[in-house]
Amino acid sequence: MSKTNYGSLAEAALTRRDKVLNEVLHRRLLSLSAESFDSTLVEARMSTGIDQNVWARELDIVNRHITVDVELVQEASAAYLELGNDLVDKLGWPKDAIQVLPQGSTSTRTLISSPTTEKFDIDAVCQVDLNRIEAQDPMAFFDKVGDALAEHDTEEMKRCWRINYNNKEFYIDFTPSIPLAIVPDIVKASIRFKPTLRYNDTALAVVDRPTKGWKTSNPAGFANWINDQAQRRVLRQLQVTVEARDSANVTPVPEQHVPLSDTLRVAIRLFKRHRDMSVRRNLVSGEFKPISVIISTLLTQAYEGLADLGKTYNHPIELLCDLAQMLPSMPQMAGTDYVIANPTVEGENFAEKWNDDGGKRVLAFTLWSKLLIDDLTQILNATDLADVREKVHRAFGTTGADRGPGGSGSPVGGLAAARPSTVTPVRPTRGLA
Repeated sequence: MSKTNYGSLAEAALTRRDKVLNEVLHRRLLSLSAESFDSTLVEARMSTGIDQNVWARELDIVNRHITVDVELVQEASAAYLELGNDLVDKLGWPKDAIQVLPQGSTSTRTLISSPTTEKFDIDAVCQVDLNRIEAQDPMAFFDKVGDALAEHDTEEMKRCWRINYNNKEFYIDFTPSIPLAIVPDIVKASIRFKPTLRYNDTALAVVDRPTKGWKTSNPAGFANWINDQAQRRVLRQLQVTVEARDSANVTPVPEQHVPLSDTLRVAIRLFKRHRDMSVRRNLVSGEFKPISVIISTLLTQAYEGLADLGKTYNHPIELLCDLAQMLPSMPQMAGTDYVIANPTVEGENFAEKWNDDGGKRVLAFTLWSKLLIDDLTQILNATDLADVREKVHRAFGTTGADRGPGGSGSPVGGLAAARPSTVTPVRPTRGLA
């Protein structure tokens, strides 16, 4: 059977795994089995050495610790709901023609708290079913949405309106868009990027202010890609529960709690946190650090490749270590240019800036990847429970963490997302990015 593109990439990346980490991993986890994994019940058996699940338990504590507090996400969700209702009230468009949808980390459940006082962002896309005449003027559409948000503290960005809130720990990037299908053909022909066949039914046109035209985007497709891959069986006995969720014209922000068995999302969350800590410790440049969409894309490509190859793992730590080791080999080359392709928008290269900054972003990515592998090696080399705990929490900046966010001692709960009362239901969607 012929290999898929990501399968070939993953196979090549596996041959270039870090020798030291790989040896430590196999030595430490030789006795692991799927039946023995239980990250919530395991206790260290000091009489016989480190329990085989201590590493999993400590990383699970970190994973829960970096989850954004439920109350804070609820507050952001309420603000996001207010913006949607402002558009319904002020623009005069039919209520069923406007959908406000979460995108980015919130829609893929990979949003994490910052190790600093830096605000986190809730990305939202405002999808409006304009008529074809209105769709010919993207700047008028962009400005009309901005006028409707004028009562807020807004900032005009490249493709969105940024909504700033005083004395709050978040801001909202609000991106006006329309379904790509309603853009007139004569206008569509000039759009730089085209949707890929994969998830093309969710493709959008967003306003690109620098060119004063439309640009293809597919946040829902990107999120669906991550969500679909996360449900593929790579970890043995992996169980993913998908709960039915109502959808409305203003879609609530998804809950952000993710169990350790959901290893793809956990890898994205933990590795983003490690990047943030590397920046905070001045080990990696904050200006040139790998952006979240690159981390998410490379990890999902690697995970999809492993699934395409039929690879399975007995334990989440084994899978996390392989994903970390594969990262440096996943970016592709086109001549002398780096390419990290958006799987839902043909021609869009997330690594575009890597090719015109004198190698600074490539260097930052390479350095961070090595730091991550080195820290995982140190964690697996730990000799007792206290050593494991200290190395895990130092690497991920969660010293003092216990069972929940901020070391509260309680598990993270789900988001009780608010729903609008001024909009009508529409067909449920599968998630956004």
